[in-house]
Amino acid sequence: MPFIAEPAEGPAFSVSAKVIATALLAVMLWTAASAAPQVAAHRWSPPQLLLGLVAMAALGLGYYWILRSRTGIDHTHIRQTWLWPKVVAIADVTEAKFIYVPFVAWLITPRLVVRVRGQGKVVFHAADPRVLAAFARLSLGQPV
Repeated sequence: MPFIAEPAEGPAFSVSAKVIATALLAVMLWTAASAAPQVAAHRWSPPQLLLGLVAMAALGLGYYWILRSRTGIDHTHIRQTWLWPKVVAIADVTEAKFIYVPFVAWLITPRLVVRVRGQGKVVFHAADPRVLAAFARLSLGQPV
């Protein structure tokens, strides 16, 4: 695999992706608030309550990490912060596919899908132009 000459790091998701996630979460919260009287009137079993709490926690964690996640690439590793941080050694990458859809990158977050020796596939999202350029060069087998 090629040598990454200059380290790059930036947000994993674009501002527009964060705005969309915020809007979707706001709509879900508004819907939940409007349905609260009917939901409160129902008798919920402990497993049902637990499932609801786990679902809300999963939504909250996913939203938090969309806002906070960062992706970086240097000459030895690709990294992305997330609930479980992703770290892949470039030396272990056997295949790299860069998924970038022009004109709709504001909606479809660009990503690098790498096949890693002994680990399967790992997906890294990116919004920073320097990280995207490094991902594109890596997927083409070009030096950065």
